[in-house]
Amino acid sequence: MNQEKEKDQEILGAVEDNEANDVNESETDCLKCAEYLEGWRRAKADYANLEKQTDKARLDYIAFANENLLQEILPAIDQYETALEFIPDISKVAEPEKTQILNWITGIKAVKQLWEQMFEDIGLKRIPESEKFDPTLHNAVGKEVDKTKPVDSIVKIVQPGWMLKNKVLRPSRVIVNSHDEDQEDNP
Repeated sequence: MNQEKEKDQEILGAVEDNEANDVNESETDCLKCAEYLEGWRRAKADYANLEKQTDKARLDYIAFANENLLQEILPAIDQYETALEFIPDISKVAEPEKTQILNWITGIKAVKQLWEQMFEDIGLKRIPESEKFDPTLHNAVGKEVDKTKPVDSIVKIVQPGWMLKNKVLRPSRVIVNSHDEDQEDNP
């Protein structure tokens, strides 16, 4: 009977050792799982950050390309608008030609509206006219004396400026008021 008890004790000890080993292995496995899970989460976050950086870099590249293209197009836009300012008086033109000219003018103005809609869609806008000279938005190309206006107020816009979103593509070229008569026409 003692031998049986000893044998049972041995078996019970072995089972307890196995259970202890299983618990230790289980804890080790849980720690490894937690470590792997944390690594996976970090990798997932790193990948999400990489995607954001890549998207931002792509958008920056597109904006830069658009900016260069628009700077090349701006002089043509200016000339187009200048041409529209000088539409001739057709009041004395005979009727068949007058209708054709009016239709042509209507078409030209419709093209201008398409341009303006495209500008709005891409975030291109004129620098708004203001009375006060702002060196971040304006480039003074001359001075005039007008005692009725404050110093450094804008007297005339020589060439409109343009912005893409909030970045100045080309500053407005302006004539600035000066009360110093010796400096007239000298920027």
